[in-house]
Amino acid sequence: MTFFHAFSGVFSLLLVVALGFFLGRAGWFPMEVRKLLPKLVTNVSLPPFLACTIISSFERGSLVHMLKGPLMPLLAMCMLFVGAYLIARIIGVQKKHFGLFCVCVSNPNTIFIGIPVNQALFGPESLQYVLLYYFASTFFFWTVGNYFISRDGQERGAGSKAEKYRFQWKNLISAPILGFICGVTIVFLDLEVPGFLFRSCMIVGEMTTPLALIFIGITIEGIGLRNLRIGKDVVAALIGRMVLSPLLVAILLPFFGLPELMGKVFIIQSSLPVLMAVAILSAYYDTDPDFGSVMVSVSTMLSVITIPIYMILL
Repeated sequence: MTFFHAFSGVFSLLLVVALGFFLGRAGWFPMEVRKLLPKLVTNVSLPPFLACTIISSFERGSLVHMLKGPLMPLLAMCMLFVGAYLIARIIGVQKKHFGLFCVCVSNPNTIFIGIPVNQALFGPESLQYVLLYYFASTFFFWTVGNYFISRDGQERGAGSKAEKYRFQWKNLISAPILGFICGVTIVFLDLEVPGFLFRSCMIVGEMTTPLALIFIGITIEGIGLRNLRIGKDVVAALIGRMVLSPLLVAILLPFFGLPELMGKVFIIQSSLPVLMAVAILSAYYDTDPDFGSVMVSVSTMLSVITIPIYMILL
């Protein structure tokens, strides 16, 4: 029963991806719609989703008390990103998804798979630690990750080299990170959000998961299953995401003296598939959405094998 509950989150995601795949094959999504979906998710549904998740999951006292919790996963993500950057240089990862490769290694799917898996393994008391990892992952992805994926787009775009690599705040302060900051600010200031406004934001935010998954299915259909290639870049990113990431977290845990349950949750969180938003963001910046969609889909399918392994080890 525990295994069934843990895997139900994975299978439900794959079913929605399959829906997007078959709807794309049926011709439901012309090119204009395929270009619209990433913008809709990034700028419209994700900001209220992040804000509402923070507001509904934390209170001011608990957020302040647990502020040290995200430091360890945040450090692990930074180290993974640096390691992925060096590996990408060594093995010659393609420039069009260089930053995307590093982000795939460093950021797991902490919510949509993390919550059902950890609740099945460790019970409802694990939820607070799942959210701490989510807190760190969201901050890292929508700042560092967002910036480096946008650089992939600049690499493909026109303009001088100086223009391509000039630091741009607009690529760091994105709509989703503003939603995240808004949620944290409301919790810290202990503000009361009107019920009608919160419910409206929740309705819009709940579009995020189905739209992102449908878009991934559409992208895979556009690639074509026969043309789906698992090259060295994909293999290296998968090893980093699902093997090196939990290993690094397990190595770091003794240095932080965290509670046993928090440590176990962090290891499971660090072993999860690639964050779905990488496929959306790579399409939004017109970098390499094919690579992003393949990474999300293949890592999610592989998690059916890797999650039981980590269950047994823990």
